Amino acid sequence: MSAAPTEETLEVHVERFAVQGYTVVRDVFAPEEVAGMLAASERVVGKVRADPSAFDAPTVPRYTNRVEGAVDTWGVDNMFAPNLYEPELGAVFGHRKFMEFSHAVLGPNLRFWAAHLLWSPEFMPYELNWHKDNHEHEHFEPNGKPRHVQFNVCLTDDKSFRAIPGSHRRPLTEVEREAVYARSTGPLPGEVQVECGPGDVIYMNYHMLHRGSCAPDQFRRTLHMNVQSMDEPTGGQTSYSYMRHPGYLDGIDPALAALMRNSIEWDDSHPIDRAEARRRMRVSHDLRRSTAGPVGEHHGYGA
Repeated sequence: MSAAPTEETLEVHVERFAVQGYTVVRDVFAPEEVAGMLAASERVVGKVRADPSAFDAPTVPRYTNRVEGAVDTWGVDNMFAPNLYEPELGAVFGHRKFMEFSHAVLGPNLRFWAAHLLWSPEFMPYELNWHKDNHEHEHFEPNGKPRHVQFNVCLTDDKSFRAIPGSHRRPLTEVEREAVYARSTGPLPGEVQVECGPGDVIYMNYHMLHRGSCAPDQFRRTLHMNVQSMDEPTGGQTSYSYMRHPGYLDGIDPALAALMRNSIEWDDSHPIDRAEARRRMRVSHDLRRSTAGPVGEHHGYGA
């Protein structure tokens, strides 16, 4: 078993994150912590699988198949909405070992951005196409400076994540660009498959070219989340209406509530214009319509 991160190893992970676009920190969560989160995730999975059609924005299920009588899902967005909230999952942002990496990269003052739960499908494998999240396929930063930290908290053995290290720091190659716009799931030069165990965390830059895949026989439960700095001028407007409902923030984990309050504060001070609002509505509509079956039709975020 690898050692818990220290200040020295944390520096190594921060450097690796900047250079290659992701790093894996092993054994962030102890087995007993994983067991509690895994039990909570099963309750969420059970609710969504029982009747995916009962869920709509912002708790949008992710599908591999939507044919009547053969509906299959591989995740759900906004797992902290009131109808899905589980205290064991909400407590993740109060975990010191887990948060120290994000603080090392982005500083002490963070805001909530996203939190989804991903799982293995029941009968139809999924293959996500190559993409950069938020439809910013041409974005790159030569120095590797991130706008955010995105992470997968692995509650089971997990080999779903595939990435092109360093692709967040340069333009796409012609081969990569063709793969993105053709929504390809095929192999690419330099591709790596990242393997994790329960309690490991993949910290990633979502401007790195990546994709995901999972078969029904690969039991998977993963928390897929994202935070940003309060000083970051882009990427906001994720303070969903449920966060503003009276009493909601008082009833969830205090660390999560603080991040959401920051998100609300940031969004209120950074209103968007109508053109951007329409663009985001189109993206949201595409996500609700998309599936991620074997032909790789998915348009959205995650791995």
